Amino acid sequence: MRRGQVRLDGGVIGIDVGGSKTHGLRVQGGVIHAEAFSRSANISSVGVAEATRQLDLLLDRLGRDGVEAVCVGTAGMSAAESTFNDLVTARFPGIPVRVVPDPQLCLAATGLTHGAVIVSGTGSAAWAQAWDGRSAQAGGWGYLLGDEGGGYGVVRAAVRHVLHRADAGLPVDTLGSNLLRLCQLHSPGQLLDRFYQSPSRQEWAGKAAMVFALAETGDEAATLIVRHAAAELVQAGQRVCHRLGLDGPVVLAGGLAVHQPMLQSAVREGLAAAGIGDVRVLDADPVHGAVALAEALLTDDPERTERAG
Repeated sequence: MRRGQVRLDGGVIGIDVGGSKTHGLRVQGGVIHAEAFSRSANISSVGVAEATRQLDLLLDRLGRDGVEAVCVGTAGMSAAESTFNDLVTARFPGIPVRVVPDPQLCLAATGLTHGAVIVSGTGSAAWAQAWDGRSAQAGGWGYLLGDEGGGYGVVRAAVRHVLHRADAGLPVDTLGSNLLRLCQLHSPGQLLDRFYQSPSRQEWAGKAAMVFALAETGDEAATLIVRHAAAELVQAGQRVCHRLGLDGPVVLAGGLAVHQPMLQSAVREGLAAAGIGDVRVLDADPVHGAVALAEALLTDDPERTERAG
């Protein structure tokens, strides 16, 4: 949904639970009445207690009275979606509530009811939905097992590069010196200690911009990391499309996929080589997709989501 567009009469709340922040909109009569942010309420990353606290902070800022439907997009496995559904339902008894994988918000925000989404932000995942409602996901395992192609995965690869060079008795190279400087450290050993002492997704993913900036200068090590990240994203996108028999469209979403030209270009090239040419870049906040899906709950009209884009 874009600001100023006419919507349905029912008041709804749409929430996007991201890896770094949670973004909520309250819309009534086609007008945005409230917008609020809180820290991440991602259960897989921060646990149920903290997720509950951040959800309540967000809802207090948006207001709960008079809400007719709620849609939440969240990352994580199905168990996290089920738990979040219970949390939201308890706060809005008797009204329609829907909790969906966060990439589905990106599809809805683009005005599509079928296609694939490749997300590269703090973490990474691919998700797709067919015309008949079947869906498939690849990745989205979280930072302990996955996030290749996301900011955390990119910086983790840079840390591994520094440590591999140290193991081989090689001097710290440009990528290593930039990473150590950014972390205010002096040696690969200190970097290893810091990574295990403070494995915060947000902290490390936030350093990915340095890797991309260095790759733009032609640094070989940084460029290889970016290319590998793109290949992981392309592979995830291919997998979900193949499982559902889709050849597009594919929506690129997340801070890195949208704002890092080298990564975006490499992903486009990889998808084109796989026969997927219809690639779009998300041009609206995913939370607008949550609003569209919440509004669809009021109409029981699945096609409303596409017209709402």
